[in-house]
Amino acid sequence: MLDLKDMLNENTVKLQYKVSDWKEAVRVGGNMLVKIDACEPKYIDAMIHSVEELGPYIVIAPGLALPHARPEEGVKKSWFSLLTLEEPVEFGNEFNDPVYVVFCMAAKDKNEHIEALRQVATLCSEKQYFEKIKYAKSLKEIQDLLDLAGDLLKLNN
Repeated sequence: MLDLKDMLNENTVKLQYKVSDWKEAVRVGGNMLVKIDACEPKYIDAMIHSVEELGPYIVIAPGLALPHARPEEGVKKSWFSLLTLEEPVEFGNEFNDPVYVVFCMAAKDKNEHIEALRQVATLCSEKQYFEKIKYAKSLKEIQDLLDLAGDLLKLNN
């Protein structure tokens, strides 16, 4: 079982980062996954292409984007990266823009990433926790929130 807390570390988290647009946000998040060998560079292009082709469906809640592409586009292992933005960007989603928080996801198959995705959903569905992620200034703040999400998931099971 993949735990989000194990995935989000100094190599896969950038906080209060400045980007010029949504494509740069996806590239920054994707490059973190490439650097830890979770995916090939072509996966980043696939994430961007899927939004260009299908629209901003990856903006799954107000302020939150979950860029991803198909496993065969270059995923080597299931993993997540987290990017929070100093200034939000528009993806073109009329209901959920602007985006402040970007969780890039590389999923190797249909099942392996589900637990980590549940943790993302648990954290981001609670406004108070989402706000803490959005404004976090340190990895420790994120890790503490992930501990809390783990506790919440245990209570809900």
